[in-house]
Amino acid sequence: MTRKVKTKEVEKHFYINYLKKAFENCDSAGNALKEKAFNAAAVSAVHSAISSADTLCVYGLGKRCASEDHKDVISLIMDSSHAKKENSEIVKLFDTIIKMKNMAEYEERLIKPGEAEKAVSIATDLLNLVILQLPKQQQ
Repeated sequence: MTRKVKTKEVEKHFYINYLKKAFENCDSAGNALKEKAFNAAAVSAVHSAISSADTLCVYGLGKRCASEDHKDVISLIMDSSHAKKENSEIVKLFDTIIKMKNMAEYEERLIKPGEAEKAVSIATDLLNLVILQLPKQQQ
């Protein structure tokens, strides 16, 4: 039996706001990486990924994940009406970066340069895949 995911209804046109958040956080992540602010880069990359997932879910389903567990968004992504192949790749990228969230935000150790670079790269790839699922004027 599939566990029910807690969601929040969001009018579909608001997907553009989540997209803006994803872009801004992705830009911040890239800028932080250039400044060698590796912790900030990783945190911003994670938040970009979350906003990218919200963009896709709001656009495709008219709702976003409201669960405490960010991994619950994976089932929503797979339920969205977009191409399943692309959804699978989006899920793979999202799952990879969301595993970095606790490390980047809460652990006592600092983010290593390679980890920050990986997070920014994944967030960028994820955002680009989501953009391909949106109307042409957003691309």
